[in-house]
Amino acid sequence: MKKTLFFAAFLFLFTGFAQAQNAEEIVAKHIAAIGGDKWAGVEAVKSEAKIAADGAPGMAIMMTMLAVRDKSLRMDVSVMGMTQTTVLHGDGGWSTNPFMNKMDPEPITADQVKAMKDMTDVDGSLVGYKAKGYTIEYVGTEDVDGIEAIKIKINKGEKRSEYSFFDPSTYYEIKNIRVEEVDGKESESATLYSNFKTQDGLVFPFTIQQADPMMGSSTVTITSVAVNPLIDKKAFDMPTK
Repeated sequence: MKKTLFFAAFLFLFTGFAQAQNAEEIVAKHIAAIGGDKWAGVEAVKSEAKIAADGAPGMAIMMTMLAVRDKSLRMDVSVMGMTQTTVLHGDGGWSTNPFMNKMDPEPITADQVKAMKDMTDVDGSLVGYKAKGYTIEYVGTEDVDGIEAIKIKINKGEKRSEYSFFDPSTYYEIKNIRVEEVDGKESESATLYSNFKTQDGLVFPFTIQQADPMMGSSTVTITSVAVNPLIDKKAFDMPTK
């Protein structure tokens, strides 16, 4: 009986260790596939895109986004001759929203600051995940549009987690599910990635399909990506009214 219990305990511990090792190996292959150590030299990324949204059929929506590692983010979304700007800079930020007749810049809320800070993580949750205080675990496999994708859970703390799905033939992330608590309620949003291209030795998805329970579905088509572009620091300053 004692031998049986000992063996069962050993098997349980060994299985957990093997799964942890498996998760680390999978993530290491993913990081190598998208550029590896080159991400350490990335301080900023600027992208331009066009958006097709279910909630605005037929509208030409353009977006420019500039992210500075762990510091700042600026998003400009233009449609029908108007531009909505949202900026994070340090521990604060501001926004304008002409679609809601808010032409003057206003400070963003603490919840918006918290949500946008993740977007300044220019290399994503998995590159350097240990230094970021995250843990990972192998969950299994799951079908993603006909691909038996490898599934990894990222535990980020503060009631936040992500599930990453990898194509086993490339180790590119083809789907991400983000789970977090917003205003006391659990929120889940899914994103699909495809059309991968290499820019400056780094791999980026140029087609991003998003399903947000609050905003609806949309497809983002990236038209250009610039790594470590020249930055006008005034772009993050709140304009005077």
